[in-house]
Amino acid sequence: MRRTDRAIGVLFGVVLGIGIVIVFVFFGSEGTIDAPRIDRGSAGSAQTTPGHHKPKPHRTKPSSKPQTRTLNVTIAGGAPPSSGPAQIQAHKGDHVRLEVSSDATVGVELLGYGVSTTIEAGKPTLISFAASKTGNFPLIVSASHIAVAQIRVIG
Repeated sequence: MRRTDRAIGVLFGVVLGIGIVIVFVFFGSEGTIDAPRIDRGSAGSAQTTPGHHKPKPHRTKPSSKPQTRTLNVTIAGGAPPSSGPAQIQAHKGDHVRLEVSSDATVGVELLGYGVSTTIEAGKPTLISFAASKTGNFPLIVSASHIAVAQIRVIG
């Protein structure tokens, strides 16, 4: 009798646990970021609530002539200012200039373009490159991998 009672108890606990997980996933997690749904749309599709319109992405018309885009980047204590990383948008083919200054000597890397250099304390350093690849490319502090600038290159 004891062995049967124990088996029934374990089975009941497993079924109850699975039931709780299923109820949470499909009914209790609507406010989470991934919010799985099986009754509306497919997984990964953007959902909008009635009366709200999904904003259209702002697209700028590329100019026929490449331009030079300049961004001032300030590094304080190995991190960006409290306002967040500096951001710039360029078109493929543009020339990008980053004027980087820091309060301490730090190494920086521009991921995706293979650019790395050392920024001397108090000496602004110019990082210049042709925007030949599309995408988002962070300028990070080498030691901490903290992004101090974001470069977005569109086609």
